[in-house]
Amino acid sequence: MNNNLYSSALTCFFVLFTALGFAQSDAIQPDFLNIHITQTTSRVELSQMQKDMSAYNIGFRYDLIQWSNDELQSIRFAVRLPDGTMRRNVYEAIDSETDIWIRLEGEGAERIFCAGSQCE
Repeated sequence: MNNNLYSSALTCFFVLFTALGFAQSDAIQPDFLNIHITQTTSRVELSQMQKDMSAYNIGFRYDLIQWSNDELQSIRFAVRLPDGTMRRNVYEAIDSETDIWIRLEGEGAERIFCAGSQCE
């Protein structure tokens, strides 16, 4: 009885974390990115974005990060696609109104790849 309860709890635990993993990776796929960075983006989230993109051979490097009260204040980043296309951005002052997007969708002449506040 005790063993069944333990096995059921362990199974639920793995199902929950697997579902969370899939939910996080929805925004990052080989030919699709839809990343949103704001003042509330955490260190852990930035690190996870980097790992998720790396799995698809998409480079995501960031530095010059400043934090205040666990809020992102500044960041410099670069995104490099497998074909060598790159976008770089520097944000010296991030506030609650700052929205930074990294987007990729489509192929060929129809492809959209942008990074920054003007990314629509």
